[in-house]
Amino acid sequence: MKGVLVVGAGGLGAPVVRILIDAGVRDVAVVDPDTVALENLHRQILFTDADVGRRKVDVVRELGVEATAVRLDATNGPALVAGRRCVVDGTDNFADKVLLNDLCLAAGVALVHAAAARFQGQVLLVRPGGPCVRCLLPEPPDAATDECRVTGVFGPAAGLVAALAAAEALRVLGGAGVPPGVVFADLGSGRLRRAGLRPAPGCRCAGAAARAG
Repeated sequence: MKGVLVVGAGGLGAPVVRILIDAGVRDVAVVDPDTVALENLHRQILFTDADVGRRKVDVVRELGVEATAVRLDATNGPALVAGRRCVVDGTDNFADKVLLNDLCLAAGVALVHAAAARFQGQVLLVRPGGPCVRCLLPEPPDAATDECRVTGVFGPAAGLVAALAAAEALRVLGGAGVPPGVVFADLGSGRLRRAGLRPAPGCRCAGAAARAG
């Protein structure tokens, strides 16, 4: 079985990769099609001024990490997530998060969902049986304010959410029990809380559990 796949090497994925490497996880892979941009360096801690304009995967490979310069989609996604012990969602829009959720449920792979915007963020461990991203976010957000490049994100908020996501992934790798529910972080108010979440009636995550069993 393969190790951790981090989808996206941006404000969430970049710190996750750094934490996993420093924690001694050797089998880490990254998928990201983008290049390093100067305006994102305050939260994408894998990169420096010297990397601006380079493909993110080329920088990541210098750390000894497997990296592929593709955008995950419904065609390549099944092969990318298959056989992973864990997938960490570092994407920045709702459509990609739901797609990754569905791919991991279908493959029976643990997914750490992470999202950050402005001063807030959330982390949810998704496994067959739910709850899943569709249970947490039953309605898509306004498309005009979906991506973090539109809403903006406070650098420390992205870093905090990334640390929480990496911790969930490490617990999965270590076989430790993970408390149920979704973690909400708000650096505007300084609050961090875990809230209960139940599978939505009829959600596909329940069907995924039946198939996995």
